[in-house]
Amino acid sequence: MPLRSGLSDLLRAGIFSGLVSGLVLGILVCVWNLPLILEAEKFESKSVSENSNISHIHTHSHTHGKTHSHTKAESNFSEEAENDKLWQKRNFGTLVGSILLGISFGVLVSLWVIFFPPSRFIEGPSLYKAITLSILFTTGGFLIFFGIPFLGLPPELPGRVSGSYDYPERQAWWYICVGSSLVGVLGFRVVLSYLKIHNLLKWSFALITVIFFVALPFYLGVPKISEDFAAPKELRIKFEYVTLLTNLIFWFLLSSLFFLFWKPRQVLGFK
Repeated sequence: MPLRSGLSDLLRAGIFSGLVSGLVLGILVCVWNLPLILEAEKFESKSVSENSNISHIHTHSHTHGKTHSHTKAESNFSEEAENDKLWQKRNFGTLVGSILLGISFGVLVSLWVIFFPPSRFIEGPSLYKAITLSILFTTGGFLIFFGIPFLGLPPELPGRVSGSYDYPERQAWWYICVGSSLVGVLGFRVVLSYLKIHNLLKWSFALITVIFFVALPFYLGVPKISEDFAAPKELRIKFEYVTLLTNLIFWFLLSSLFFLFWKPRQVLGFK
C-alpha cells in the first residue's frame, strides 16, 4: 500500500542520504581504489612496451649522451605533470559520479519505502527499529548491486588483454544479474505482503521465488574471461576486496542515514 503522506520527507531523506554516502564513497574510491588502478596501469604500460618494437631500443644512438639525458629529464617532468592532471581529473570525475550514484540509490530506497512502507517503523519510530531496517537495506542493496554479481564477475583492474573485447558481454550479464535479483527481491516482498495463504507456505514460496531469480543468471551462464592479466594476482585480489569494502560502507551509510533523516526526532528520542 503506497504511502499517502510524507512523500517529500522520504525523497528528501533519500536525496540527502545519497548525497552524503555518495561523497564518502567517492573519497574512499579516490583513496583506496584509484591508487590500485594506477598501479595496475603501470603493469599494463610495461606489458605494452615489452611487446613493442624492441629493436628500436637496440639501434638507439648514444653518441650524444648529455642531450639524451636532458631530453629524458624534460620528458619525465612532462609525464609527471600529465599524471598530476590526470589524477585530478579522475578524482573530480570519481567524486561527481559517486555523488550522482548515491543520490540515485537514495531515490531508489525512497521509492521502495513508498511502495512497501515499514508499518512498524512508521507507527513507532525508534533507534532500534532504524538500526534493524538499516541492516536489512544494507544487506539487500549490497547483495543485489555488488555481492551477487561479484560471485560471477569480480571487479577487474585494467590490463587484461581481451578486456575490451568481452566488455559488452560482461556488462550485459551484470545487468541481467542485477535485474533478476531485483525481481527476486520484489517478488519475495510481494508474496509476503499480498499472498493470503498459510505463513509457512507463504515463506516457502517467497524463498523459492528469490532463490530462483538470484540463481537464474548463473544458470544462463557467467561469461568466461581469459586469464591474461598484466597486473599480479595479489594486486587483483586486493582490489576486489577493497572494492567490496567500499561498497559495503556505502550501503551501510546510505541505509543508516536514510532512516535517521526520514524521522530524526523520533529516532533520536526527541519530542
